[in-house]
Amino acid sequence: MTLAVSSDRRRPLSEHLSELHRSIRKSAILIAIAAIAWAYGTDSLMRAWLNSLPLGAASLDLSVYSPFEWLEIRWSLAILLALLTVMPVLSFQLQRFARPGLLPRERTWLSVLLCLSMVMVPAVILATWGYLLPLFIEATEAADALEGVGARYDASALFRLALGFSWLLVTVMLATLSLSMARLLGLVEHGEARLRVRILLIFGGLLLLTLPVEYEGLRLLVAAISMAVADAISRTLPEAPLGRRRFDVEDMIASDGSVHRVAFIDCGCEGACPRFPSGTVHEGVAAPRCSALCLEPTEQDALADLVLHQRLSDVIIAGCDATPLPPSLRSSLDSMGCEYGGLGWLDAPESSDEAWRASSIRDLMHQPILSALD
Repeated sequence: MTLAVSSDRRRPLSEHLSELHRSIRKSAILIAIAAIAWAYGTDSLMRAWLNSLPLGAASLDLSVYSPFEWLEIRWSLAILLALLTVMPVLSFQLQRFARPGLLPRERTWLSVLLCLSMVMVPAVILATWGYLLPLFIEATEAADALEGVGARYDASALFRLALGFSWLLVTVMLATLSLSMARLLGLVEHGEARLRVRILLIFGGLLLLTLPVEYEGLRLLVAAISMAVADAISRTLPEAPLGRRRFDVEDMIASDGSVHRVAFIDCGCEGACPRFPSGTVHEGVAAPRCSALCLEPTEQDALADLVLHQRLSDVIIAGCDATPLPPSLRSSLDSMGCEYGGLGWLDAPESSDEAWRASSIRDLMHQPILSALD
């Protein structure tokens, strides 16, 4: 199946791979430069954070049990700060590379997700290190205090705990944002697993692979609970409002026993065609409104998107007989196995009568669907 939209341009695979290579190379260079720059200030940042922890007298007994651990933590923190620093550039590179291969709804979903991530990821990390982790350590210190027993802390373990916890929260937030944006834009509908399971598996697997050794034995449990929380939060959002109408398309059985999923396109043909009378389209049939389907590229893209995601088998246009549709849209509909035709109201003098238009739609709904496409 080859689905094309109006903005598509044919390009060889080698050009796409070259663009991906350039993006990865630029991003890697920027991250390396930013990490080196941050590395000069990580010592002071680490000491300031350790001094801010509510450890009481135990703060004087911080230890590092391996010289390499402190070096590892320094560079882990530097890389984390470098990623936050170059995140706007990374988001722009990702959006620019992915945009040509996405449908209109998917482009909007990716853009919104990236913009929210650029704001919320730094905010979550700052809140984690500045407030949540000190609060957690204070509660742990109070719960584990034993009379007559001194406490000594491994500074590198504290940092790994902080890095792992912040990464856990960021991953949950990104998974929640991904699921929420997919639901808001209609890419996850009625709890379908088409995209939802993929997102949960990707982020859950990422947690299993990246959590530090301090979380050993809890990786699977933490990943499962985290993804369950992200899924539960995303389910509180409605599906596909964002200025878009979501159509509940149902299977229709024609007289010959074939199954059809139908859309009636209420196309105004630049004002030359009258609109559908209110309440005449059967439930379970999509009825999007267009101003001029044959002239507006955005409406053509939206129709191709609707056919793909709703698995439409038949598209019926009110005004014309579908011959003015551009070749690119015809090719996309053909590749998806979608039949298309029209009612030809522009050539019918009776179309000025609202009762006649309503009767035309009702009669079609009681006939074999394919008869309208002959």
